[in-house]
Amino acid sequence: MRLPIPHGRRAILILGVPLGLAAAGAFVFMQMSAVKAAPQVPAPSPGQHGPMLALEPRVINLAPSPTGFKYAKVAVTIELRPESASFYSVSGDGRAKEEKTETDKISQDVPLLLDALGSSVSSHDSASLTSADGRAKLKAELLIAMRKVLGDEKVIDIYFTDFVMQ
Repeated sequence: MRLPIPHGRRAILILGVPLGLAAAGAFVFMQMSAVKAAPQVPAPSPGQHGPMLALEPRVINLAPSPTGFKYAKVAVTIELRPESASFYSVSGDGRAKEEKTETDKISQDVPLLLDALGSSVSSHDSASLTSADGRAKLKAELLIAMRKVLGDEKVIDIYFTDFVMQ
C-alpha cells in the first residue's frame, strides 16, 4: 500500500504547519529555559568592601610531616559581591542590616564552604604553611574552592582572620 505524496497547497499545510509549530515550540522552550545573566555589580572602590561572611574557626589536621606541626586552627572571612551597587553607599545600622540580608542568602552553603576549607588546608603540611608564600598559595586555593561553591562572581576575596599551627 502506497500513500500518495501530497502536492501544492495541501503539502504545505500537511507538512509545514506541524513543522512550524514544532520549531516555534522549540524556540519558546529555549527562551524560557535560558539562564538570565544577573546584572554585574562592580567591585568595591578603594576604601570600600562588600558584605563579609565570617566562617567559624576550624581545627584541621595537616598533611603528615616528619617534623613540624600536626594541626592548624584556621578562620576565614569571605568578602561577597552584593546584589546591588547601592550596598556600597549604605552605612551604619542600614549597612549591618544589608550585610545580614546578603549573608543570610548563602547560609545554606556554609557547610560546603567549611568542607572546602578543611579539604584545602588538610592537603598542606606544616612546612609549606610556615612561609608567607605557602600561606599565599593556600589563600589562592581557598579562593578557587570558595568560588566553586558560591560562583565566580559572588566571591570577591577571602581573608585569614585566625591562623595558628600546633
